[in-house]
Amino acid sequence: MYILKKFKVLFILSLVINFSLVGVGSIVVYNQGGMALVKTFFSSQEYPDYYLQKKHLFESIEYETVDQVFLGDSITDHGEFQEFFPGGLVLNRGIVEDDTSGVMNRIEEVVKRNPQEVYILIGINDIGKEVDAEVYRKNMEEIIQSFDQTKTQVIVQSILPVNNKAYQHAISNKTVDQFNEILQLLAEENGVQYVDLNEHFQNAEGQLKKEFTVDGIHLTGKGYDLWMENL
Repeated sequence: MYILKKFKVLFILSLVINFSLVGVGSIVVYNQGGMALVKTFFSSQEYPDYYLQKKHLFESIEYETVDQVFLGDSITDHGEFQEFFPGGLVLNRGIVEDDTSGVMNRIEEVVKRNPQEVYILIGINDIGKEVDAEVYRKNMEEIIQSFDQTKTQVIVQSILPVNNKAYQHAISNKTVDQFNEILQLLAEENGVQYVDLNEHFQNAEGQLKKEFTVDGIHLTGKGYDLWMENL
């Protein structure tokens, strides 16, 4: 009887410990990117399915004349830019979760369109993935130099800050500032335009203003309106 009671106690303790570990593990996974992180960990595929689907779609469509291209990650992907430029042909080349490496892998499709203007906003996922600043600089320089500036005006935009109270993943706005300094210097060195969006989007603490974000990183409609007003 004593052995049976002892076994029950140990069994219950084991369940409690296992459930606790699962709970802690779930919190860690969520804070580091949720199911996207799990799929990345267990998959040997270099790029997510959504990225590959969008890349193939972009490459399959032909256009005669392209006025503006918006190139970037989910912040760009979620935008309805054609509505802000009703008189021209505007292409959205944003892909959720993309970074500078992903843009480099698909830059040829954008370059061959010879758009009059290309607006580049990329880097927050590089920061989230802890890409080294020098690697980011080299990637961005390659992206900028991919374009023939006699045909395409290149506009580099600052990486927007995050609102750390609303956004659950750990991204430092100090690092955002550091990467933006790299962008500004690259723009000067390569003779392209740099647009500092952050002065309009951040509050006194350097955080993304609450009225411009839905989750601490992605933009509201007001956020996109403000973005377009400052281009």
